Amino acid sequence: MKASHELLSRIAERLKALADPTRLKILHTLEEGELTVSEILEQVGGSQANVSKHLGLMRRSGLLESRREGVNVYYRVVDPAAFAVCRTVCDALERRADSEHKLLRRAVASARRIDA
Repeated sequence: MKASHELLSRIAERLKALADPTRLKILHTLEEGELTVSEILEQVGGSQANVSKHLGLMRRSGLLESRREGVNVYYRVVDPAAFAVCRTVCDALERRADSEHKLLRRAVASARRIDA
């Protein structure tokens, strides 16, 4: 199956929305459900302007939805597949780290045998 340019652009836009530590913190914070900007800010840290900028980008990319209730703006994750993407990347990084750790242990053991 050949992916269209439009589809690839949409995928890239979605991945770009995840490609920042602050945005990943926001996503993790919203995993349990919707929160106000103040609640997100409390858990993520940083300035309100910076967090709001990231929330706006995530909303425009289609990852988040917002709704206003009185003076509060609530955000929630629209696409739970974003959590699966993060878990997949984390699992791959963990496997890679385990593999590198095993190689390092073998190299150290080999070096000790040579020194002995």
